Amino acid sequence: MAKQRAPNVTLQENTLLAHLMGEEYMNFGMSRHKLDRHRFTSQISSSVKKEMWSNVETTFNANSTGPHRKGSDLEKKWENLTSTQRGIYQDHQRMLTLTGSPPFNSKCTILTEAVMNVIGKEGVDIMGIGPSSLDTSILQLTDMRDDDQQDAEINMTMCTSSAAMSKSVSFNPKRRYTPSMAENGYRSATISPPDKPSPSCCSHCSLHELNALKKRKLELQIQLFEAQLARFDEE
Repeated sequence: MAKQRAPNVTLQENTLLAHLMGEEYMNFGMSRHKLDRHRFTSQISSSVKKEMWSNVETTFNANSTGPHRKGSDLEKKWENLTSTQRGIYQDHQRMLTLTGSPPFNSKCTILTEAVMNVIGKEGVDIMGIGPSSLDTSILQLTDMRDDDQQDAEINMTMCTSSAAMSKSVSFNPKRRYTPSMAENGYRSATISPPDKPSPSCCSHCSLHELNALKKRKLELQIQLFEAQLARFDEE
């Protein structure tokens, strides 16, 4: 014969259980819920917690019009309530923080409020680090402004380094070109290839690179003319 299934716990019974778990138990200075979650010590042992759940069973059945409930069943039911109602409360608070969201059907009921009043609404796992009324759009705008400022600082640093490099390769008009002597006795013009331009990060850097290339072009032309004059002198 199959085991008969226990009747479902009604909303009134769940609310009654939450009310009992929020009450202070004896002289421990804490509620039944906190006593149940407290670690085992010399004062709070496993036998103390069993006696507490036995007290919950007696008080619950005395104030309930439904069928008799065992302490072990009430303990499992309370663990289920704390996990499910915490998730419902988190979803409800998350929807409240959204900016410009349409009206929504919240699942937060009287039972959720009763359970959260016992386990506590304030906490990082419940509310997050910031308050629930914080407007997230302000944080997004602030982050975007900080990112733009960091990008501008990086671009200015790269522009400064590019300007310093362009000055280092600037043309010196006092420098004379001295053709090298080849093995056959003729002078040969040695023209070094231009430096490879670095990729530009912005329009300011592109202007510096363009000026450096123009100066390099004039330098190479002067070296070519000097090499031709040297060849004419030898002839």
